[in-house]
Amino acid sequence: MAFYLAHFQSHPRHPCHYILHLPRRHASENLSIMRQLLFIVALFGAFGFARAAETPDLKTNSIALGEPGTLEIPTPPNWTFSPTNLSLLDHPVIVELHAPNNALIIRFYIRWDGFGGKPFKPAEDEMSKIVSNNIVTQYLPTAVEKTFNLEKLHGPAVTGVFARITDANWTPVLKDNYPNLTEGMFRSANIWGNFNVVTYDKDGPLFKDALKVLESMRRRPDTR
Repeated sequence: MAFYLAHFQSHPRHPCHYILHLPRRHASENLSIMRQLLFIVALFGAFGFARAAETPDLKTNSIALGEPGTLEIPTPPNWTFSPTNLSLLDHPVIVELHAPNNALIIRFYIRWDGFGGKPFKPAEDEMSKIVSNNIVTQYLPTAVEKTFNLEKLHGPAVTGVFARITDANWTPVLKDNYPNLTEGMFRSANIWGNFNVVTYDKDGPLFKDALKVLESMRRRPDTR
């Protein structure tokens, strides 16, 4: 019995596809080899598909802040990104991310160290106090929960804190009205801010999708 090596070449237009080249042999011999190699080809295809599933295409939403730098927020490609203006007194940069069909929305209020000419640089302890105060004064009176837990936000280039609550007065009749809200703060290098997440679940796949986005944001590294 002879062993033959098959040469697998990556398809130039489709990196996850492979081209199989067989040495010149008798037709019946090549057929036997082909049968033996079908399983290998299937394995290569499955491997390529698995890698594609593990690293889905993402789009980077960039918020240029001038001298403080640029905040980058990767999301799935079918999410939408839009700036908004709520006419707040301190004029933070406000942007929103919407999942398809508004299944969840993330709103960011972006600031930076020394924002507005004031030397404010909140650390984690200060962020925890701010988030707690916001939950107690704005949301807890109408929440299902009587208490809440502060949770840590931690990604490769971002840290922060957040808390989750459920609206006791929620009704499914109203459009784009969400029962679950997450209130939090984040920091990535010298850029920081507040964020809100509204979803139809408190700890389900929608919230987990939002958390992945939050954990993946970063201040773009300086290239100088």
